[in-house]
Amino acid sequence: TILCLLVFRRWYFLPTAVGNVSAYLPLVVALCSRLNDVFITGHGLDPSIRLHPAHHSVVFLSSLCVLVILRLLWLHPVTKIGNSGVMSTPLFSAIDILAIIFLAGSWWEKRSLDHSRNGFIMARFAMVAIFLGLAHFSILLMRQWKMNASGRHLGGVADHAFFRVLIFLMSVTGPSAASTTVLIVIQCAALRQMMESVGTRRVPSPVMAAIWRLVIRDVFFATNHHCSFNRLQYSAAFVATNIFQFYIAGFSLFMNTFGWEILGSTLVLVYSRRAGQSSSKSNLSGSNVWDWYRYFQCTEMLASCMSVSVMKRHLMVWAVFAPRFMFSAVFTVVGLSLWFLDAILATTHR
Repeated sequence: TILCLLVFRRWYFLPTAVGNVSAYLPLVVALCSRLNDVFITGHGLDPSIRLHPAHHSVVFLSSLCVLVILRLLWLHPVTKIGNSGVMSTPLFSAIDILAIIFLAGSWWEKRSLDHSRNGFIMARFAMVAIFLGLAHFSILLMRQWKMNASGRHLGGVADHAFFRVLIFLMSVTGPSAASTTVLIVIQCAALRQMMESVGTRRVPSPVMAAIWRLVIRDVFFATNHHCSFNRLQYSAAFVATNIFQFYIAGFSLFMNTFGWEILGSTLVLVYSRRAGQSSSKSNLSGSNVWDWYRYFQCTEMLASCMSVSVMKRHLMVWAVFAPRFMFSAVFTVVGLSLWFLDAILATTHR
């Protein structure tokens, strides 16, 4: 975790015009993906299971501490947009830090040998803090939209929402997701730096979109998800309660399975549009990343449809090909929904 923090500090805060920083960013992305895939296991399992090192209290507590540090270094609290620019307050930081503290307390209690300490109360406090923060974000977004704020300011506020969604995904995935989230934050910072590269270090839009596509899909599989219904992580429905509630459990399970895809696709859209609204001509390459990203998603869906059509009489069609088609369809619906929302916002904002 200390090494990840140093890498983040080294490559995120240095401008791309210094040295050959951009040349190392793809290596950082690949290294984080490999570390996540090889060394972090136990996603979607109860914290009381002590078979995985990532479930140890030292590991997830240190990872959460790194997330708090990254939160304070990466995101600055925002309240409103005025004539003087972005106004700051400790409220945004306090909400996120409280949610992380409550989540750490919940995981700590669930590892206790005392079965009466189930950690449900702390988990509920963490959920309340997360949703209060998202509600605060919605209010600020509406205010900035009415004031016709620039894409840079809107993206700055949106970063806070992304971080809070990450905390929620951690809570429904398990303590091993804390270390995974640290690596994901570093990857997103490196990819955004690559999109903002200038001069000869500018990354072509198709390449940038392909890297985003591979990273997001790698996170899906690295968090112990598979395109199979019998591998769904049903423990996500019982994070804050041992009573099954259909809508709450369904939403938690859906976010556990497809939340990483939703978050990653939204990041691509926001960062791409932010680059498109930039006045610098060197950033125009980033504005087409979202278009290429949708192209790759549609290509994946087309390939899945062809696979099901060809293998419709195969013995394993219901065990392999049909579930893959269903998961690909959900991924495509997520992309189309974001495209539709982006088109509506672009039309009404003119």
